[in-house]
Amino acid sequence: MDIYEKLRNGEPINTKDSKEFKEVLWPETMRSRTLCQKINSLPPFDDKVKVLIDELFEGRMPESSKISTPIQIDRGHCVSIGERVFINEGLDVMAAGSITIENDVLIGPQVTILTSNHDFKDLVILKNKPVVIKERVWIGAKAVLCPGVTIGEGAVVATGAVVTKDVAPHTLVGGNPAKYIKDI
Repeated sequence: MDIYEKLRNGEPINTKDSKEFKEVLWPETMRSRTLCQKINSLPPFDDKVKVLIDELFEGRMPESSKISTPIQIDRGHCVSIGERVFINEGLDVMAAGSITIENDVLIGPQVTILTSNHDFKDLVILKNKPVVIKERVWIGAKAVLCPGVTIGEGAVVATGAVVTKDVAPHTLVGGNPAKYIKDI
């Protein structure tokens, strides 16, 4: 089992002593952050932005999907983006546990997606859980998606919501922590 599979499965990783962290995860963090810095230093519609985003996602970014800059993604290797996805400016991602964004998703400005947390008893231990955003989801501006959540198909996450639990398909949630508001 490789380090990325361990992360997706929620196995704890020691950030201080793990050889895999130092030799696999940290270099990917450096690669991704360096690319994000280059992306963010360019004018938003510069042709080089698309080339660098393609490099960040290792050629897996569909032509039909778009990301507005600036962005901060710590591990592009761990993010999967579907067709016809639009991500507005200011996306901030900690992706070690993996993030899957399915087709036809809209993500508003300054959204944060987290897959990592630290063990309360030993802060050098990193714990991860995947985040999955199903098809036709709309994530409102400044929402925060916490480790391990799945946003069900056709759901809407209101502006500023902090999602700590799964969101049922075709529902609207909002607040901190996010709670069911109504079916849609």
